[in-house]
Amino acid sequence: MNFKIDPGLPENQLAKWLSDAKQKYGAFDDGRVDYSQADLAPIVMCTVVCGDELLLVKRGHGLADANGVWSTVNGFIDEVKPVAEQAQQEIHEELDLRVDLQQIKVAPSYTLKNPAEKRSYIVFPCLVALAAKPVIKLNEENTDFAWLKRPELETYDILADLPYAIDAALAA
Repeated sequence: MNFKIDPGLPENQLAKWLSDAKQKYGAFDDGRVDYSQADLAPIVMCTVVCGDELLLVKRGHGLADANGVWSTVNGFIDEVKPVAEQAQQEIHEELDLRVDLQQIKVAPSYTLKNPAEKRSYIVFPCLVALAAKPVIKLNEENTDFAWLKRPELETYDILADLPYAIDAALAA
């Protein structure tokens, strides 16, 4: 295992963490935390499932991290809002898919340090269960998508820690 997992951050402490991060890292004009030079950032990682299949997306190039590899839908938590709402927003932005908050389960967070990534992350794994496979319209962050069964995950070009994030979401 070339990555390290440590305890995360309770969601009820996230607003304070974001306030401190804004002071430490700065903010964009719209008030969101600017993580471009950060050594640590909170993210949502959304495992979207339909039946016994899960959705992977292939990350585009020029993104903050994991360029060109397969992953789940994910994004920085850079403003104060519930984690489930952040997951809902990322799914809409990246897949053009609207899901109800009741479809999103948030698992306990953990802190990830992977030398293959630019920074460490406070990961909030989320599970999104769908009744039927939707029409997917990718935005510019991703170049492809695939539905697969969990055992097939390691046949894709993924970061070593992705199975851990997916399994954490599936346990939610």
